[in-house]
Amino acid sequence: MHHPGTHNTIPTTRDLPGLGEEVLKKYLYKLMRSRGLPLLGTCLFAGLPPSLAAQVTRQTLQYVGTSQLDVVPATSISSDDLQVSPHPESDAELAGVNKGPGSASVPLIAVPQSVSLARNSVALAFNGLSHHDQRFAGTAAYANTQFSTEPPDEALAVGNGFVLQTVNAALGIYDAHTGALRQGPTALNQFFRLKPEISRSTGIYGDFTSDPRAYYDSQLQRWFVTVVAIATKPDNGAFVAPTRLMIAVSATSDPTQGWRIYSLDTTNDGVNGCPCFGDQPLIATDKHGLFVSTNAFSLREGFAGVQIYALSKQLLVDGTMPAVMHWNGPKLPGGFAFSVQPALQASFSAEDAAHGVEYFTSIADIRNMFDRRIAIWALSNTASLADAIPSLKLQTAILASQPFGVPPDAPQKSGPTQLGSLVVESQPFISTNDQRMQQAVFADGKLWSALTTMVAVENDPTPHAGIAYFAVSPSVAANRALKAEIYRQGYVAAGNADLFYPALAIGRDGKGGIAFTLSGPDYFPSAAFVPLSANGAGDVQILAAGTAPHDGFSGYKYFGGGGSGRTGDYSAATVDENGAIWMATEYIPGGPRTLLANWGTFIAQVALPK
Repeated sequence: MHHPGTHNTIPTTRDLPGLGEEVLKKYLYKLMRSRGLPLLGTCLFAGLPPSLAAQVTRQTLQYVGTSQLDVVPATSISSDDLQVSPHPESDAELAGVNKGPGSASVPLIAVPQSVSLARNSVALAFNGLSHHDQRFAGTAAYANTQFSTEPPDEALAVGNGFVLQTVNAALGIYDAHTGALRQGPTALNQFFRLKPEISRSTGIYGDFTSDPRAYYDSQLQRWFVTVVAIATKPDNGAFVAPTRLMIAVSATSDPTQGWRIYSLDTTNDGVNGCPCFGDQPLIATDKHGLFVSTNAFSLREGFAGVQIYALSKQLLVDGTMPAVMHWNGPKLPGGFAFSVQPALQASFSAEDAAHGVEYFTSIADIRNMFDRRIAIWALSNTASLADAIPSLKLQTAILASQPFGVPPDAPQKSGPTQLGSLVVESQPFISTNDQRMQQAVFADGKLWSALTTMVAVENDPTPHAGIAYFAVSPSVAANRALKAEIYRQGYVAAGNADLFYPALAIGRDGKGGIAFTLSGPDYFPSAAFVPLSANGAGDVQILAAGTAPHDGFSGYKYFGGGGSGRTGDYSAATVDENGAIWMATEYIPGGPRTLLANWGTFIAQVALPK
């Protein structure tokens, strides 16, 4: 069935279309083995009580102090070593998530998008932080204290003439008019006043940081940066309590000036098996609050439930310690909550502004290999976050959607691999991770989101990674139940190429785009995007073509990898206060690399068609 408004796609599914059951089984078997997923047996999520209701409590922030970024990039270190983090970003958290094939089949894309180089769609473009930048960030006591880490998880915020990017454990600020580096790269441990990741002179381990997020709030003209921080044993780097969510808030609209640093203890935030840590903190704001969602994991036992935090952003900006409302393990009736994405908001409706509502989205059940359901969450009466005793209501709804499922690993164009040749291993595939929901945006009354999915392109026997996107019309009137329906949905796919790690940015007019990484037999990993509107997705445009294969340590068995390299768990996209669309995603640039990795990032302001 053709959905009006979609572009070049027919979101219709058939049972194993164009693949055949044995071909599909082969790819799913390879996928699960490469990512360490058990084919039979135990589930890492099995210990989570399915009937446990969310516990809502109040917590308090701790004020850490003030901070500021480095003015000059670190340049004193020029050589690398073979020392990687004792906690590489692996797929351990995904072990056992898939309980079966689910109730959906592989989406068949009858007419995939065409692929071309972007020509008239780029207003400004420049290279962002690279692995070399992240590895050698830090000055003074923090010089040469960073680990080599993969994948390059990144965040992007733009406003007031600045572009702020964080990648793994580093942060940089660029000029939004020229792309010139203004400050950094700064080590996040240095910025957040944490212990260095490791002292190479003494061998002492410090704090582990990961999964940064950033946001510029144009309403208050302030910047927010978050990161997860975990203490380690000084002698071997093993994770120990305490664990924290670190929050930085700029003192002014200029991110090159001072910041206030806060810490939220997350050691006991989980429904079982704590001490726990809040993996992949996701952030957004509405008119009244700052919202953070994490996946809590026990340091000993596995997944410990989704965690949602809400606090007054005005009080935080004022330097007043706001109460933090905390939902511990909220249920999703008929599903299994994981990676609940709070929505960045391009505009506020009159009802939202008066009472406040923040929407979230996720898939319905991360354990299913395939599914045709997504979940919508609404936290209402957020205006009360400024009250002494906030009164909020969290609601959920599960919607029937187009089908989607765990994507296959992506091939890449053949080329020289310096590290691969050194360890005598063949060129790796690229891991496209799983089907969790990625960045969400609320704009023009619609809740937009996207994820990576397996797709079948007609007349192509090989399954590909593609993108499924959704636009939902949600509403929560005062003291009323959450209502939501699918407004638009579709796919982005390309023949002989794989598309993964989408990030959405939608302006106030309902137009925007999806950033992602593209790779395939004819493409090195490249930065790409499609324009997106209520009429659907346009064709694929390559913002920056990759110059070589991904050649990082995570793809090689010598370093404990499984034959598929990690190029990122997510891209980033945002809208500045003038309505301009900005994107950042991973690719393989030329220029300086380290021995252990060659990934980089690309930042672009895109010009959308009128």
